[in-house]
Amino acid sequence: MLTRRQLLGLGLVTSATTWLAGCGGWYLRGARKTALTGKRFFVTPLPSGYLYNYFVAELSYVGISVVGDRGQADAVVTLSHETFDRRTLSVDPSTGKVREIELGLQVQLEVRAGDGSLLLAPEKFTWYQDFVFDEFSVLGTEEVELNSRIQLEKDASRSLALRMETLKFKAAPGDR
Repeated sequence: MLTRRQLLGLGLVTSATTWLAGCGGWYLRGARKTALTGKRFFVTPLPSGYLYNYFVAELSYVGISVVGDRGQADAVVTLSHETFDRRTLSVDPSTGKVREIELGLQVQLEVRAGDGSLLLAPEKFTWYQDFVFDEFSVLGTEEVELNSRIQLEKDASRSLALRMETLKFKAAPGDR
């Protein structure tokens, strides 16, 4: 049986080890800092879908502020040409009915600095996700398709936010 002194020593050693480990390089989402932390972006909203909302949330996770006025922004992000497509991947050979469907999301991204100079030329990004079509559960299949669309938008916003982290701003004359 451990004495009171040994338990206290064990507790102190455990606390010190945990404190020194510092989570081993892992960060909680939203606590990560990047070269763009503190920058202000203006993001042009898309006319439909939730991609804009997810994208703004992802930017805030890395410390990028989204402002409502272009004049206050360090960069202007333009998301455009958001299109979803749906295509048949496989068909049942005996009945000729659809078995597997693929959803695709395509978005164009362009980023300009606050002074109008081009930071990222217009670039198209595409994401795909497939699901099984169940003809006997049409409501369930429609829900799966809706959830797949939402997941595509979340994946796209995460990827686009990671792409933002690669941007290089020109150094201001006073920065060195």
